[in-house]
Amino acid sequence: MKRVFAGMAVFALMATDSSATRGMGVWERFERFPEEEVERLREEFKDAGKLERYIKELLWRDNFMGDVPPRFKRKFNVSDEVMRAALMSLIRDCSAKVGWQDDETPKTGELLWTRAVLGAAILWLGACTDAETKQFLMGIAADGTQRKWYRSNAVKAYLYHADAQETRDTLARFLIKREAEIYVHFLAAIRVYDESEDDPQKREVIIASLIVALAQEENRGFFAMMDKNLAERNKEYATSHQRLAMVQRMSKLPPTNWYGDSEKALDPALKSFRFRFFKTNVSTNLTELMSRDFTQPPVKPKP
Repeated sequence: MKRVFAGMAVFALMATDSSATRGMGVWERFERFPEEEVERLREEFKDAGKLERYIKELLWRDNFMGDVPPRFKRKFNVSDEVMRAALMSLIRDCSAKVGWQDDETPKTGELLWTRAVLGAAILWLGACTDAETKQFLMGIAADGTQRKWYRSNAVKAYLYHADAQETRDTLARFLIKREAEIYVHFLAAIRVYDESEDDPQKREVIIASLIVALAQEENRGFFAMMDKNLAERNKEYATSHQRLAMVQRMSKLPPTNWYGDSEKALDPALKSFRFRFFKTNVSTNLTELMSRDFTQPPVKPKP
């Protein structure tokens, strides 16, 4: 007897014992759907309740993060209104079971999975672009009582559909002015940068914001990690006078208990300047960052 529940075909495609899908990328699994199945789901996903049940089952099996949520929304023609309604209902249901705070540790496997679904559902909200969703995500990000993972996912979700100016303001608030612990938000910003290849203005503002945040950093171990990430992604920063000065300053500090920190943690960065006679310039000035219009072409710092 056929089950009424929408989209059971996807679970056959994602079965762990299926050699056809083992090792397959997340989105490629959806691309294997026959067109008649896609059309059927498009019709079913006009109903928020059916969409919520489908997404919940997906997230129980895989977080499906990255760029999957907006691609899922486009493939199945899901409206912002239906997507938001489904996800908000799922978030309410999950949060009622596991709570939001760090100190509420689930003791059972089901609660652990429910917490994972809650975190993923927050990130999936990034596929919606309306003002109400953005306000909800900012509320999670700014609430210091909530789990760091939820807050990081809320920033990521917001940044996925933020324009360049919104991206700057968000990173200035959470990374530079430090209204929240910056470590998870730094990682969120890096993830969004890596997934925004088609938006050079957003990538530019993320790098510019992270450079200003890095110039204020006092944790040597975290600095070493941030510096490495930025240098790998931006040549101007990697070869700049400002980076050299920051690395030299931080290298004089004693190692911290931060993971991976040691006496030699900054040696590769220092060595990269050993035979470099020509250096670039980047801005570490917050006022300059906040005054820039990132919808316009960047102005290169003077040598």
